Amino acid sequence: MELDFGAIFSLLFSWQTLLGMLFGTAVGVIFGSIPGLTGVMAIAIFLPFTFSMDATAALVMLFSCFAGGCFGGSITAVLIGTPGTSAAAATLNDGYPMGLRGEGEKAITTALAASCVGGVVSALVLLLFAPVIAKWTLNFAPPEYFMLGIFGISVIAGLNEGNMLMGLVSGLAGILVALVGMDPQSGVQRFTFGNLNLYSGINIMPVVLGMFALVRIFQSFENRKDGDPRQKTAELKHSRLTGEEWKCCARPALTGSVIGSIIGIIPAAGTDIAAFIAYNMEKTFGKRRDQLGTGIPEGIAAPEAANNAVTASSLVPLLTLGIPGSGGAATLLGAFMMQGLAPGPYLFEKNGNVMYAIMFGFLLTNVMMYIVVKLSMRMFVQVTRVPENILMPCLFTICMAGAYCGNGAKFDIMATAVIGILAYLMTLLNIPMIPFILGFVLGPTIEVNFRKALIMSNGSGSIFFTRPLCIAFIILTVVMLAATKIMNRTTANQ
Repeated sequence: MELDFGAIFSLLFSWQTLLGMLFGTAVGVIFGSIPGLTGVMAIAIFLPFTFSMDATAALVMLFSCFAGGCFGGSITAVLIGTPGTSAAAATLNDGYPMGLRGEGEKAITTALAASCVGGVVSALVLLLFAPVIAKWTLNFAPPEYFMLGIFGISVIAGLNEGNMLMGLVSGLAGILVALVGMDPQSGVQRFTFGNLNLYSGINIMPVVLGMFALVRIFQSFENRKDGDPRQKTAELKHSRLTGEEWKCCARPALTGSVIGSIIGIIPAAGTDIAAFIAYNMEKTFGKRRDQLGTGIPEGIAAPEAANNAVTASSLVPLLTLGIPGSGGAATLLGAFMMQGLAPGPYLFEKNGNVMYAIMFGFLLTNVMMYIVVKLSMRMFVQVTRVPENILMPCLFTICMAGAYCGNGAKFDIMATAVIGILAYLMTLLNIPMIPFILGFVLGPTIEVNFRKALIMSNGSGSIFFTRPLCIAFIILTVVMLAATKIMNRTTANQ
């Protein structure tokens, strides 16, 4: 395949492509920052409008929506304590405490820089190693996916070192809730109690909105006699990261980028898993691991780099094998087909110039996102000046609208309210919510692939101990748990 770099850069730097990139980034950030809306939803909405556009401009614009949406969730996580997307839930732990201290601008800058680093790294992975890596992912079968899920669950140990039992209870409760609906193998209804709305299970968006947004609203009502907690902090600081803080964030951002790129390549793993694993790695091995959760930039850099690194790397199996690696990639599959670009082994042979123009566009999108968000930073942080008696009703309305928009179902509004009440009771009992989300996300992966693996082996559990990748995940899980235990004990003795 011969590439014409003149034609590639002509496609990349055309005014249609650059304008689409700018528009897609802005729309993605806005959608991601609104609880209940996502970058994937933005792709779905604007997909029909790209039918008559040039393939490069159309696909770069839609990918910009995807990347912007992944970052956008961190804005509301930092400023109002409500992640705009489930992928930003890990960012909340350190982002919101920084926002309460009046350092919202610094926190968003950290998230932005880390997201761009993660996006650039994953775009380079896509550009340079796509065909080789895609062949490696073919080795993943149900046993490997099951062990990946177990490895993800081991993150709970690192997230709740001070309350391990409650963390495990919360994680198991999340897995239990994920089992609601139709059994994927037998078709039997589980925990539906005859309610038709539960036959397809509970969606992730009502869970995230209920556990973070509504709990935040309930807590504001509980504390209303004490006034707005944000008003007790220092005035909004237009602070910047110091040189030392940039150095501290460099390693977590690079580590998160590598983790996110690897997780993105594995089909169906997703941004949530990448963010939590990266955060746990920082909590286990970070220099200031004992301060995570109090509001330090490293706690933002690791998960934000990881979730944005999933964006481009999740397209590796899509472009080379025709297998989407994430929800965003699945939506982009329709865009590729609509433009006459059939993902698969011959995509680069038949459309080399267009494909490389698109992939360079993915790289440039992260630069565009940095510029767009940096220019609008002061506008975002002004939300911290809005009194809570005005902000909370607006947040409640947006959350209910977001819950409804996900599937257009009134039941999701009721589910959000019920989950919010239960989550608030969890906070009163000191049961952490992050393990619940992690268990809910990983539950279906663990269950479905465990059963498929046993079918493959005629019921023998030895299949998990004889496959090289499974053994590798077992070793990683043991190392993660042991390292977490040792690090926690060391921190406790200091």
